[in-house]
Formats: sequence, C-alpha cells, structure tokens
Amino acid sequence: MNCPEHEEVSAYIDGMLPPSEREQFVAHTRACPICLARIDELLALRRDLRELPSPTLGFDLAARLGPQLRRPPARRPMRAFWIDWGAPGLAAALSLAVGAWLGGMLLSGGAMLAPSATMARVFDPVPPGGLCAAAELCGTPKGLK
Repeated sequence: MNCPEHEEVSAYIDGMLPPSEREQFVAHTRACPICLARIDELLALRRDLRELPSPTLGFDLAARLGPQLRRPPARRPMRAFWIDWGAPGLAAALSLAVGAWLGGMLLSGGAMLAPSATMARVFDPVPPGGLCAAAELCGTPKGLK
C-alpha cells in the first residue's frame, strides 16, 4: 500500500475512516515510519491549537445581536410604478412612437413631399459637392470632364 494522502490521515485522526479502510490504514502505519511521523505532527498540531487562549470580547455579543436576529427583515416600501419607471418608460414610448411615425411617413409617402432628385443624390457613392475619384462613380461618361 502506498502512503495515504493527507486527507486520509486527517480522517483517521478524527475517527472518520470507514472500518475497512481504518484496518488497512492501521496495518500500513505499523510498518511505515513516515505515516507515523505525519500522525504525530497532526496530533501535536491539534493539541497546540486546543491550548491557544480563547480571546474575550469584553461584551456579550449574543445580547447585542439577539434582538436584530429575531426581528424580521425590513421590507422595502412599495412605490408606484410611475415613480420607478416613469421617465425611462416615457422616453421609450416616445422613441417607439416617433420611430413608427417616421417609418410610416417613409413607406407610405404620407404628408411628406416626394423627394427631389437632389435629395436622392445623397445616397449616391459620391454625394453632391464631393470630389469624384473616377468618372464611372460620378455617372459621367468617360469622354466628358
């Protein structure tokens, strides 16, 4: 048997190993001085920790925290929907309404005047007043400059 891991040695000291594993562990430790030394170190650590002084607070913490722990948690008061979501909700509703109105105007032509030819040129590869890099982009024949 290989030497057990630290968790197994600690479980042995705490009495948490199942009986079958405990028997194997005891048989191994009879022949293994390394494991016996690890057990002695852990037992010494446990003893040293128990010998440490327990600090005193100078006041009774349970008496101070007891009433707070027994009291039910404070509930946040309910606020009206419009107080929490009024301004953002209004902004979102107006944005949707304006978007729908503009979309309807663009799709149906609505009360808007028909766009002139110069307004439509805004979407050309070279906008009005822009410099033309090649005659093909500007829509002029190659012979004309």
